[in-house]
Amino acid sequence: MSASSTSATLRTLRRFNGWFDGLSTDVQPSPVPLSVAVAGYFRDESGWGAAARGYVRALRALGVPTATRDFSALTSNRSQDSSTPAGEHLDHIDVNLVCIDAAQHFAALSHVGDGFFEGRYNVGAWMWELPRFPSRWYDRFAYYDEIWVGSSFVAAALAPISPVPVVRIPPVLVPHVYGSGDRGRAEWGLRAGEFTFLFVFDIHSHLERKNPLAIVRAFRRAFKASEPVRLFLKCVNADADESGFKKLHAAADGWPITIASGYSTTERLRDLMAACDAYVSLHRAEGIGLTIADAMAFGKPVIATGWSGNTDFMNVSNSFPVSYRLVELDRNVGPYPAGDVWAEPSIEHAAELMRFVVDHSAEAKARGDEARRAIHRDYSEPQIAALMNQRLAVIAERDGLETFRRSVRALVSGYRDLVGEIRQVVERFVPAGGTVLVVSKGDDSLIRFEGRTGHHFPETATGVYAGFHPRDSAAAIELLETSAARGREYLLIPGTALWWLDYYDAFRSYLEARCERVWADPRCVLYRMHRSVPARPIA
Repeated sequence: MSASSTSATLRTLRRFNGWFDGLSTDVQPSPVPLSVAVAGYFRDESGWGAAARGYVRALRALGVPTATRDFSALTSNRSQDSSTPAGEHLDHIDVNLVCIDAAQHFAALSHVGDGFFEGRYNVGAWMWELPRFPSRWYDRFAYYDEIWVGSSFVAAALAPISPVPVVRIPPVLVPHVYGSGDRGRAEWGLRAGEFTFLFVFDIHSHLERKNPLAIVRAFRRAFKASEPVRLFLKCVNADADESGFKKLHAAADGWPITIASGYSTTERLRDLMAACDAYVSLHRAEGIGLTIADAMAFGKPVIATGWSGNTDFMNVSNSFPVSYRLVELDRNVGPYPAGDVWAEPSIEHAAELMRFVVDHSAEAKARGDEARRAIHRDYSEPQIAALMNQRLAVIAERDGLETFRRSVRALVSGYRDLVGEIRQVVERFVPAGGTVLVVSKGDDSLIRFEGRTGHHFPETATGVYAGFHPRDSAAAIELLETSAARGREYLLIPGTALWWLDYYDAFRSYLEARCERVWADPRCVLYRMHRSVPARPIA
């Protein structure tokens, strides 16, 4: 595990601030990997299950000792996924990562007991689909030290009301395995030469939120029933909303729209995704949008509502966001209360985009290709593992926070003393009326001298701080010679910038050859920029 932010920062401060001896000397080495117990719906064939399985794969890729606790029995979904091997038997567990719906926290607690949370750092991995997190679930915070969320949308809902840190750690969105388009077309009966739009959804997640009826309406608006275009709706748990499912069938009647209900194997679903030509989601709200990301990872052109969690990875360069307006829910829909808001996607705009991807295959393919690159770049197993690694390193060093605070505050106090000591050096060695360049980051307190004029270095043509470091030694030398031509007589490098003499090695050689070093100690180095003796050659 890499060093966390606290210990790494203290080591950096010590390295670049040798003038200051007040930094704590008991900086701990990089922490050993924490052991993590992941609780989740590991066998569940749902987005929740996929997220937990991805977190476990990422932890194991890091070499983190990982145990698992399966809560699939708490869900009503089919739970036949066996892709996650049983976790290790650990004598000691440092961190719990609990990937369970916040609504089911106390149901899970009844299975494991309070002891499951005691003596461990507890992280809840939560999802939510609306801008306001339900106040009836605030009591869950009492069991957690921090919350991980899969998107910035969920973070925006939780951060204002959470008493513990909210950290965005997305799940792995790159599929663990891919499918075969040829096999998928044969298995699912897709016709050759027929452009197929796909949407995959779970009716347990509520038809009103998943909004497949809007896709049917957009499809009917975009195409004639006689065109070689098909809409394929793949769903599970149709019995969760029988009347809504019948309404969906009625809207599709007479059109080339296939509605396939029921569970399939993961392999068959992968083949179906590989076989489709484009993916459509006119959802009203998504915490993340896992099937959207799945389609993008396959390189499919994606048309989806441009609101909520999917906008973390969807944009106009890699997909086709659908315009929308925000509307209030006029009644409760499952856990989503009346009075909250979600998106109403534009049927007209969605129809235009569906027509576009059929008629402009090159542009659609280009965005699909960019989608694949974006998901693989930002949401692969190694990428998510790196994020988890950083966060676990911080958790491992949480006990060192007070040492970190004391050390940094002492450094700031020491810096104030350094300013006074620099002034003493300048008053001792620079004649009254002299001009001094000070390597700085724009702090004016460093250039205030009694009876002498100070200037920042590097400086602009008007004599103010230039706001950047030179790109290399040649640039630093050129800037110094320009300042010397303006009549600057001395160059002072304070202890906070002594790293210049290591980093810009040719610049250091230039100073030693062309200038006179009149003072040097850990607090500062002072050079007179004009010498009465011939210059030595640069080493």
